[in-house]
Amino acid sequence: MAVQAYVLIRCQGAKAVDVVNELRKKEHVERANTVFGDYDVIARISVRELPSSFSVQRLEEVVFKEIQRVSGVTSTSTHIVTTPDPDFDD
Repeated sequence: MAVQAYVLIRCQGAKAVDVVNELRKKEHVERANTVFGDYDVIARISVRELPSSFSVQRLEEVVFKEIQRVSGVTSTSTHIVTTPDPDFDD
């Protein structure tokens, strides 16, 4: 089973489409879309859980290394899914 989260992303200026295109290339990003509202992009990420060894630190590493380092990203807010969608479960 994978641990899933939504990451709400704010971007610089008109960089949202560039950010989405870059995020879609990342290993743990299942979806990324531009949106209207307080944030510019919403990404759904999935981190494969190792038996009895998952920690928030692993999710944090994915967000820091795969999302926050994308050019144009200015801030993120991560929300861990607590009721997984069976259509997205492995």
